[in-house]
Parts: sequence; C-alpha cells; structure tokens
Amino acid sequence: MNDPSLILPLIGLYAETHYRFRFFPFSRYFRREPEIIFDAPFRVEPAAPIPLTLLIKDAHRYPIELEEISVALHSPASGELVERRIPLDRAMECSFWFDIFDLDVGHLPPGELLVKATLSYRVGKRRRRATSDNHPGLSHAPLRVFKAADPLPLLPGWIAGELHSHTSYGADYVEFGAPLEAIKRTAEALGHSFAAITDHSYNLDDLPDDYLNSDPDVVKWELLQEESARLNRKGGAQILAGEELSCRSSRGRNVHLIILGNREFLHGAGDGAERWFRTRSEFSVAEALDRIAPEAFAAAAHPLVPTPPLEWLLIRRGEWTGEDLLRPRLDGWQIANGDWGIDFQRGFAYWQERVKSGGPIPRLYGGNDAHGNFNRFRQVRLPMIRLVEGDRNVFGRVSTRLKSSASNSDGIIAALKSAPLMISDGPSIDLEPAAEGMVKVVWKSTEEFGAAASIRLFSGANGKVEPLPAVDPGGHRHQGEILQKISPVSFIGAELVTETKLGERRRALLNPVPIALLLKSQGGESHGK
Repeated sequence: MNDPSLILPLIGLYAETHYRFRFFPFSRYFRREPEIIFDAPFRVEPAAPIPLTLLIKDAHRYPIELEEISVALHSPASGELVERRIPLDRAMECSFWFDIFDLDVGHLPPGELLVKATLSYRVGKRRRRATSDNHPGLSHAPLRVFKAADPLPLLPGWIAGELHSHTSYGADYVEFGAPLEAIKRTAEALGHSFAAITDHSYNLDDLPDDYLNSDPDVVKWELLQEESARLNRKGGAQILAGEELSCRSSRGRNVHLIILGNREFLHGAGDGAERWFRTRSEFSVAEALDRIAPEAFAAAAHPLVPTPPLEWLLIRRGEWTGEDLLRPRLDGWQIANGDWGIDFQRGFAYWQERVKSGGPIPRLYGGNDAHGNFNRFRQVRLPMIRLVEGDRNVFGRVSTRLKSSASNSDGIIAALKSAPLMISDGPSIDLEPAAEGMVKVVWKSTEEFGAAASIRLFSGANGKVEPLPAVDPGGHRHQGEILQKISPVSFIGAELVTETKLGERRRALLNPVPIALLLKSQGGESHGK
C-alpha cells in the first residue's frame, strides 16, 4: 500500500522523511541520505552521565560513512564549555543502527546543559555535517538536558516509570522509535524503574524488512520478548514488553488497548492503513480482554483524545465508549498522555462522572506515547511540505508511580494492576493512616519541580465525589506532612500542585485509596504493604 488518501492520516504523526507517494513523489524534506538523529534524556539524576544516543535509519537505501562525533557541553549557569571528539570511522549500509555514548557531566553544576552533538559523515564523495539531526527545516538546536541537583522526589517505597512508549520494533513506512537499550538507559538516567513497550499491533506483525506484508511467525514480536528478557536480566530499569492493540469499540470504531505481560501476540490491523477498505480490527475490546492471560495488564490508551477528522473517516478511529471503559477486565485508563492538556482534562472529568454513578472506581494511569523522543519530538506539520519539533510526548515526562517493592518485570506488572498508584510529572503525594478519624497527608518535591502551591483532597461515598477542605501546606515548601480530619467515606484521593520559580506548574495525582485502609488507630500498618 502506498496511496495518499489512506496513509495521509498517519503521516502527520511522525517525521519519517523518506516516505513519498507513489504517484506524486514530491517532498520538500526528502533527502538522498539516511535519517540522522541525536537524542538524550530531558533530565538526568545528579550522579548520572548523559546517555547520548545516535540513530542512523535507512542507510541500506542511502549508504553513509561515519567519520566522527563532536560534542560541546555548555553550562549557561557557569559559562563552562567542555568539548569532546568521538572517532567512528565506519561504513554504514544497514536499515537501522544506533550507539550510545556516555557523557560525563559530574564536573558541571546542576541546571540546564546544552548538548551540541554534530556528526561528520560522507555520502558518496560529499562530506557533510549534521547537528542534532539532519531533518530539513528544523532548528538543529542543541539538546537541552537538565542536570538535577536532587534525585527524583519519590516517597519511600514508591517507584516510577513510563507506561506508553514505542521502539524500533514498531517501525513502518511513516514511523519509528528508539532501540530498547536506549530506552532502558534513558529510563535509568531519569530515575525510573520501568518502561512499558507498546508498539502498535499493526507493526509488530510485519515482516522485519517488509512493512507491507504480514509475518505469520510474528518474528518481531518474538525478538521483542527475547531482547526485553535479556536486558532485564542485567538489572536496573525493567522493560515491560507489550503491544498497543488496535481493537473495535462497542460502536465499531478502532481504539487502542495497552497490553503488558501477555505472552500471546494479538493481531490488530484495523487502523494500520495497510490495505484499502480493511479497517475492521480482528478483536473487539471485549474479545481482546477475554483473550489475554489473567496476570496480564490492560489499560485504555488515551481513551478520550479527540479523533482527527481524517483518522475518523479513513481508518475508522474513534474514542473509547463508556461501555468499554467499564469492562471488568480492564485495569484502568491512561488519561495523561504527555501533559495535562485536553486528554487529561476530558479523561478526569469523565472519570468523576463515572464515580458518581457508583460501582468500581477505575484506576488512572499516565504515559507519553513517546516514539523515541527522549528530548524533543519531531513530526510532520504539512505532509511532504514541512516538519515541526516541540516538547510534547517526550519519554518519561509524565510518569506512572507505584507504591511497590517490585524489582522485576512480572512484579511491576502485578503492581500496575493493584498497588497504590499515582500520576506525576515531578512531585509526589501520599496518604497514610493516622489516629482514628484522621489521615496523614505526605508530600515531596524539590527546587527543580517547585514548591507546594495547593493540596486538594477528594473523597466519595454512595456514588458521590466531593472535594474536602484544602490542605494548607503552610511553611512546608518542598516536603512535609500534615494531619487532616476526615468523615467516614468509601475512598479518598489527593492532588498536589507545585510551582517553580519560573512559574511552571507540576502535578501529582494520587488515585483514590479505600478508606478502610486508612481509618485505623495510630500505629496501624501503612497501606500498600
């Protein structure tokens, strides 16, 4: 398939610069050389080096000779400039290649660092240079990496991770992601303990070197499982192998379901734009949930994101329905998708409406839908005309946090299903038992993520959700705890909003906790243990 009207809805999502229409091959950003991308985490923990990743894609079509990398590390705060040269001296003729280079920044002060990475290379007889990337029309500006003065502000017993990311296993004619090893290294630099791999089902069933034909042996799926297991055996951040399944809602629209820890691959090709008029996915939401293993995790991916008109019309995408969102086997909803914008706002408002109607309380998760994009995203603004870059959907920006001691992939997947849960882009908040009729509100932030601006509790009983009196953080700017009196209710949750010196706001949303776990006499066990 190579037809404009069908593939058009997907082109605008990613910056694959070599795709052109068969019958109208014009493209302003097409170049006869491989795609070159440097990437690095948007922040690193205090003692961590910067893992700088270099990606080379499509060199099998456009062979290249790599000469050297020059890196300039600049600290605007101190004025220090450190330069480094990395010789490569290798010919490249493969479809996808990467390497990771650790940049030692221990001698530089905390704060923003500018990483100017430039590759010198040859295509044929012509020598060229690419800084940050070789995408025509983009800024080629240095990568901005924040070196933290303090570790990620996790409360004791909590871990953080990325719930929605895409990799090189999900590459097709218009998209690609980062290699697993780079994802693991980036997660560790961020202070995260896990990264969920959610490549699209309509890509994972392709032949490894042929995006347009299905592979009955699903080799890419098997390779993803094997490499994930190999990397996990090394310890550190765990890879949670899974897929983002395209399946049918109760209205027949294609929606996306995150599945983790399910050994069987489920096919879902309805909105992959691979064949004319074939937009019906293999499974409905209900059928897919019935098919996965009991220990597997399943969540609605960005369930209430408005569907662009072309995607609605041509590949039959849509929003999740209320019927599907409340299916018992579904573990929850990923309502934060890269930021706290309309995706989150619509999801949280709908969640409150569902809680008011009574019944089980859906669990809320956060992720970023990052297609690589460790530092900034690059995508198409106008197909074949213009690319654009920005800071949305960056890996690890919004994390899912768990109150769990799990340190392996199976344990973390189990914790995703049942452990106390938080969504955050920096600070942390928790509720702990106190004297009878009281709850202890505990929070933590750092200078990086800002001081506590507001703390809001919300509770519910008998199908009602009501805000409790605001908690005054008082003189506790970056860390504190306070006792709060509560009346008997069914559950209680909390939200912390912080504000940095630059006026940026961050948020931590603690999923509701059953009140039975909190209304205990002083000295009772803390919930989640």
